[in-house]
Amino acid sequence: MKKLVVLFFICTVALFSCKQEKPAAEEPNPESLRQDIKATEVLTAPSQYKAFELRVNSSGVIESENELKITFQASGFLDRLLIHNGQRVKKGDLLAELDNDKEVLNLEKAKLALEKAEVAYESEVISRTADFTPKIKNTLELNSGIKSARVSLKEAELGLANTKVMAPISGMISQVEEKQGNIVSSGKELATIYDPSQLALEGKILETDFKHMSIGLKADIYPLSFPDQAFQATLTEINPRVDENGMITVKLTLDQTKGLLPGMNANAVIRVPKSQNIIVPREALVMKSGRPVVFTISDGLAKWNYVETGLDNGVDLEITKGLEAGSTVIISNNLQLAHDAKVKATSSELQEQK
Repeated sequence: MKKLVVLFFICTVALFSCKQEKPAAEEPNPESLRQDIKATEVLTAPSQYKAFELRVNSSGVIESENELKITFQASGFLDRLLIHNGQRVKKGDLLAELDNDKEVLNLEKAKLALEKAEVAYESEVISRTADFTPKIKNTLELNSGIKSARVSLKEAELGLANTKVMAPISGMISQVEEKQGNIVSSGKELATIYDPSQLALEGKILETDFKHMSIGLKADIYPLSFPDQAFQATLTEINPRVDENGMITVKLTLDQTKGLLPGMNANAVIRVPKSQNIIVPREALVMKSGRPVVFTISDGLAKWNYVETGLDNGVDLEITKGLEAGSTVIISNNLQLAHDAKVKATSSELQEQK
């Protein structure tokens, strides 16, 4: 019995010793955990105090502001065609000529008739001994036929001139409609001529954007042929009428036209300066708990800032409260960020593109 009691006592002491030797669980150190978390790479951009630009979108077709249709002024056989599409011509250049043998002959007849009338008139003047009054002069001109001869000469000159098609302006030839040897009629279109240095976009804007429009506003034109290239333009005309689709036509005159052609389709962004405020890229704004937030960066940590926003042009955002000018705002990987999260700033490709 004593042996049993001793054995029980030994087991109890051993069990108690095992429990005492078990190490206590250590509490995690929050600061140590923070150091172990890898910093999130982010793009940054400065918040700037400047005038906000409202951007009004438009689209339309580029046309020449100085474009004319060239037509024939007489009917006949197209004897000479001196132009082709894409040719540059100067004002007064001969573009085409109809067969005009008949008109040349009529001109020679008219010159001869005038010469005879002048001789008859001079003979009458020499034979006159009375006072040569304006009334007498007019009578002699009528009797000699010199007045009608002069009219006939002008008609013959006009008839010959109408067989020749001259360039009304300097510019580029396009849309040549006829071929040499064709029979053409008066009023038939020969070609189009336009000034390639005077191009404009005829675009449409929503009637709700009309209140923002004023002559002289600047715009960027993006032709479909050059989607990544912006051509500068100026708003020069607003048609004061709303069409059946609720659109208003505006004219944006291009400041540079190299490489552009009439008929090109293009998109436009009209820039409307507004009041000055703090401006950040649109990508800086995120929603947290149903409220707008902009993260700034300080000492490698993301800082949570509740803000109030104003106008939004799809590129930049107006901040009316909650942010100071000159702050470095985070514009990428900010959806998953928390306050005081570790971040690593890299170069802002977005800002470089702007």
